[in-house]
Amino acid sequence: MSGLLPTAQERLAADLRLMRAASAICAVLLLWLVIGLFRHPASSWIERFVVGVLAFCVAAPVIGMMAFRKRLPALDRTPRPARVIGRDHFNTEPEPDSEIAPYVLVRVAFDVDGQEVEALIADLVVAPSLDEFVDGSVWQVYAFAAADTLTKTGDGWCRVILAEAHDGIVRAGYDLGAHAVHNEPGTGSDLLLRRFARR
Repeated sequence: MSGLLPTAQERLAADLRLMRAASAICAVLLLWLVIGLFRHPASSWIERFVVGVLAFCVAAPVIGMMAFRKRLPALDRTPRPARVIGRDHFNTEPEPDSEIAPYVLVRVAFDVDGQEVEALIADLVVAPSLDEFVDGSVWQVYAFAAADTLTKTGDGWCRVILAEAHDGIVRAGYDLGAHAVHNEPGTGSDLLLRRFARR
């Protein structure tokens, strides 16, 4: 089944194509707006208003996406074995108009300098792959380099990311607390394709 699902690279490429198309449409609308000021006869205020609103409606999601894709804190790319110790359920009672369905984050424990640390895997693992994350199973994860940055979120949990060794796992986005993406299921990590600060 996972062979039919898009990979993280394919999902990223589709997002980039969509952003480029929206940017091109916005540029054409803004050009139309500017040309309308200088042509003879000049464009009417209604035409300017409609074109301006259309340009804003197309530009707003592009600007939002660019702001969202900002650089994340440094990631320690040393694979660490993490043992599954449970699951946490989120958005269990979604608002009626919410587009985000209930989801599960896998809770793991791993060693950091001789001390056991508990964290949530940020990847939104979905069926059928979620069934593989049974208590006691071990997975390779990456932790953020500085524990005081994005690793501790409002829900009080550190976040870790599944390593590339598990690219066959089906995921539907990620949840870093303040930064979350919920998208169509596919293999590979959308999160590891993001930009991280250097250590």
